[in-house]
Amino acid sequence: MVGTYLLVRKWRWLLTVMVLIGVVVGGWGAFEAPTPAATDTGGATVEFWRLLAVASASLPVLTLASPMEALEAAGGTAYHRLRSMVLGAAFACSSGCILTAAAVGVDPAVTPLIVRALLAWFGLALVSGRVLGWNYSWILPWGALSVLLYWGHSSSTRDYRWWEFSAQPAGHLPSWLLAGGLFAAGVAAYALSPWRLHRLTSSSAASPADDTAAFSTDTDKAAH
Repeated sequence: MVGTYLLVRKWRWLLTVMVLIGVVVGGWGAFEAPTPAATDTGGATVEFWRLLAVASASLPVLTLASPMEALEAAGGTAYHRLRSMVLGAAFACSSGCILTAAAVGVDPAVTPLIVRALLAWFGLALVSGRVLGWNYSWILPWGALSVLLYWGHSSSTRDYRWWEFSAQPAGHLPSWLLAGGLFAAGVAAYALSPWRLHRLTSSSAASPADDTAAFSTDTDKAAH
């Protein structure tokens, strides 16, 4: 069943890109690229690992995209369980690639920052996929990154605003709370699928009917 599920998805391409991200981070993750920013100087710099963390967190969500999405939506419990398992395995694999590369090629001190960024971007990608479609799950994360890079600095380039979670120190609590909130929102958006909502609605609708049937049976027994 796993082979059939992966057959209609570009899993080889996704796995290859995950590994390539690890290679790039391991070799050039500490390099800084100039970016436009709302600062006194009109620009700032961003480390490569901060840019690639978005891609690393967004790629696993693309495993939910499928050319047979309408058909798969009618799948049962086993299918949706497999879907979740593949998503979790892809996120673990992608995270493992970039974290290992960063610890070896950049600095072990950045791994908590990457973990925080991965949680936030993954959650935002899930929200994006649920709202816009799984093929477009990358739109909100990359759009949010653009906002962070441009407006995330204070007037001078020395400090970051509190909501710039991708660049704050590892002990910055507001950034962890924001990342945790985005991750929770993403998991909730993924969990509230049409299939699950239909299942919950069907269960709720069946309960009153079952109670009515049970009451009728008890009444008939009492009458006899």
